[in-house]
Amino acid sequence: MPKKILVIDDEEILTKSFAMLLEKKGYEAYTARNGQDAQALIEGEDIDLIICDIRMPGQNGIATIVAIKQAMEQQGKKGVPVIFVTGFADASLEGEAQKLKPLAYIFKPFDMQELLNIVIQGIGQSQRSEEP
Repeated sequence: MPKKILVIDDEEILTKSFAMLLEKKGYEAYTARNGQDAQALIEGEDIDLIICDIRMPGQNGIATIVAIKQAMEQQGKKGVPVIFVTGFADASLEGEAQKLKPLAYIFKPFDMQELLNIVIQGIGQSQRSEEP
């Protein structure tokens, strides 16, 4: 069974790129363009990892992850590893994000292989992959 990864980012091109890369590597990718959609999506799925942008309109990535973690606790689900991505250096937001103990905090633009390596480190290689 493939590992499930949720990508939360308000940039549609980025979410589609992430999803295509992850699916090519054998993961099952879900996307959300904002925190509210991500929270609704995660209620019905057992997600193995979340990749989340920090700065999004409305609810930022940190508030989104806090809400998701609280909802998962209430449902008795295990915690989910998080990778934060951002295009802006902001020490206060980075400090807030680090309190949530993410797998990584990466700055855009970044190398997709670097992101994939962090995913593999966090949840392992997918069970099915289109590449050997």
